[in-house]
Amino acid sequence: MHQSGIRRSALVLALAGALGLPLAATPTSAQAQAQSERLYSIDLPAQPLNTALTALSRQTNTPIMAGGSRVAAHSAPAVSGRMTVQEALTRLLAGSGLSSAAAPGGGFAVTAPDQSPAVTTLAPVLVTGRQQLPDPYAGGQVARGGRVGLLGERDVMDTPFNMASYTSELIQNQQANSIADVLANDASVRTVNEGQGSVAGTGDEFQIRGFPVRNQDVSFNGLYGMLPLRTIAMDGVERVEVLKGPTALLNGMSPRGSVGGGINVVPKRAGDEPLTRLTATYQSDSRFGGMVDIGRRFGENNEFGIRFNGSYRDGDTAVQNQSNQMGTAIVGLDYRGDRLRVSLDAGHQTNNIDAPGDSGVLIFGDHLPVPRAPDASKGYSPDWGYSKSRDNYGVLRAEYDITPQLTVFGGVGYRRSNNRYLYADPIVVGENGELLMRPYYWPSWEQNVSSVWGARGNFNTGSVKHEVSLSYSTFEQRAGYYDYYIYGLSPSNLYDPADIPKPSTDGLSSSPPRTSLLKLPTIALADTLSFADDRVQLTAGVRYQTVKSTNYSYTTGQETSNYDKSAVTPAFGLVVKPWSDVSLYANYIEGLTAGPIAPAGTANAGEIFAPIKTKQIEAGVKVDFGSVTTTLGLFQIKQPSGLATVSGGVTRYDMGGEQRNRGVELNAFGELARGVRLLGGITYIQPTMTRTASPDTEGNSAVGVPRWMANIGMEWDPSFAPGLTLTARALSTSWQYQNLENTRRIPGWTRWDVGMRYATRAFDHPVTLRATVNNVFGKDYWSSASEGYLRLGSPRSVMLSASVDF
Repeated sequence: MHQSGIRRSALVLALAGALGLPLAATPTSAQAQAQSERLYSIDLPAQPLNTALTALSRQTNTPIMAGGSRVAAHSAPAVSGRMTVQEALTRLLAGSGLSSAAAPGGGFAVTAPDQSPAVTTLAPVLVTGRQQLPDPYAGGQVARGGRVGLLGERDVMDTPFNMASYTSELIQNQQANSIADVLANDASVRTVNEGQGSVAGTGDEFQIRGFPVRNQDVSFNGLYGMLPLRTIAMDGVERVEVLKGPTALLNGMSPRGSVGGGINVVPKRAGDEPLTRLTATYQSDSRFGGMVDIGRRFGENNEFGIRFNGSYRDGDTAVQNQSNQMGTAIVGLDYRGDRLRVSLDAGHQTNNIDAPGDSGVLIFGDHLPVPRAPDASKGYSPDWGYSKSRDNYGVLRAEYDITPQLTVFGGVGYRRSNNRYLYADPIVVGENGELLMRPYYWPSWEQNVSSVWGARGNFNTGSVKHEVSLSYSTFEQRAGYYDYYIYGLSPSNLYDPADIPKPSTDGLSSSPPRTSLLKLPTIALADTLSFADDRVQLTAGVRYQTVKSTNYSYTTGQETSNYDKSAVTPAFGLVVKPWSDVSLYANYIEGLTAGPIAPAGTANAGEIFAPIKTKQIEAGVKVDFGSVTTTLGLFQIKQPSGLATVSGGVTRYDMGGEQRNRGVELNAFGELARGVRLLGGITYIQPTMTRTASPDTEGNSAVGVPRWMANIGMEWDPSFAPGLTLTARALSTSWQYQNLENTRRIPGWTRWDVGMRYATRAFDHPVTLRATVNNVFGKDYWSSASEGYLRLGSPRSVMLSASVDF
């Protein structure tokens, strides 16, 4: 920045300080120019002008200097839509005789013809505690940063990992029902089971960089095991954050040991502007619903906040004989003081499905080919099948600034889930889609308690800045289940499902005893060192993780197996910024999964192996073009696997196998031009099996991992129709092998989604109408062959909604 610019910025800061008014960080001249051209989603009711300017400043996080009797004497009209701050100011000031202009050093000044900008006062800019989320990037679909586990909130350009944070604006505009719907925008992620997008499923499973990520491993505000066990409704979600690759240092080991990446859900908080939003929804075939979203803040400085989200949806889905009833109630309370921040989130979710559609298809017999995908709108599920789940959860978190350089934090959460599942596994036994249906009944429950405690601080050693994080966390899970495979196989057909008899569950208990106990205590320490005016940032850390697991017989209650092992996982990350808008990054990080126990029949039967370490190296470049950000990264992930080998007539089980995924990712998001938004990318992976001890599988591709994945989403606001937005998205996935011998594979597929929305006002209230058609061409396809199961893609589905703000 030029010296004159520095002096002007210092003058503005000094003026604000003298007036006792808060001020957002003053941007550089380049940042100020980018900010002046950025489009925001603005929604301001008719109100006094000084109040409207304050609300505009808060909604856009832009300093706006104004004041005096001329401002206080005027009223502002209602302003809504996507526009720049300058355009919003022009509308607000219409007829007032006041004008606005860009202020030196950033922001805007509102003045009368006879008033100099140098003596203006400042409209308050919202400054919250350290829990404030990173701002949305240009286009509003992705945030500028997000939570990086142990390291806290980070800007994407200062993070040595590949990350994306999807905003509530995207969630609402795309009418996302689940995390799977949100992650359909990411080319590094595939939903193994496309259950909840348009077909009601019992739980989402993901694949990131070719490795599975279970729905149970999604964290809530950084805590594992707090969200509903099955599909997670989006009603109370502010953001969905994705970290790609192993995350053992950042998040600790997840309950199911997922290593492909980390997914974190950020809850909604009350904003400074009162919110009352009612939404009516429709989803084909005849599923109707309603949602309410209410937010208020109280106190002299809006210290106390409450946000309530409730919804109910019920009716038939786009699949024949299938229906889905879901109800949610979620409340978020928070307090934000000068030094103390506290939040409490509590929720309930009930999800009942008739004829759930997510069970994978198995193939019996190496001689059988992969069958063509059946009509997805008919499905193959027996109509007597059901899934019933109920979840209750609560999370309390707090942080306190001991000094401006040291913050301590803590949190504790609890969740209880109860589930019942009656279904029949489809098994392909013939070349023309002949099936045998294997009925089973699976009642289960799960009870989790999670906690985290720690401190973050910053200090300098000479010219080197340090940001240090220390945390200790615990996770305890008690669970129970019955796994009843009911005697009898019923014939059916993939393309013409038969009415198979409903199995009787008489005499089968629905209240299983405890069958497992899992404990995951862990401690971690990390330091980020910054040099050369923060242009070089080196992160180093280490985590000590313990895994304690005990299994019990559900018939006798006796212990059947016990696991108690520990592991140390280091990580390193480097960011080099040769220019302010370019970041070169690299990392080494590990993931953890509980090690296996050598099975019976091997010479070392009962041997307990240490937690499996999955190791990643990655390097790439991130470029912020002002309104579009791109990330290009190359990665390699190696995960050991167990296998039995025979030597000298002795069979021994060890961790000699390995899956090695090498890949490249290109992602882009932002605003290509005024009113044209881009979100998408492309990923290429080589998933190679090595050290398999068999010439038939050595060097083969891993099961269920596609080579190519591409997602391209576009939004366009046509200038000839203010308030209208047209959307289109394409998801494309290449073929993938169904078996390790690579003799069977499912074909690649491409799905198109289209939509539109219209923002207007009715009776002086903002109204938004939305329409989306997923899989618009009605393509039938196998979406995944993960773990050898064939998963059917979603059929064509129509979604409509209308939202009104009061």
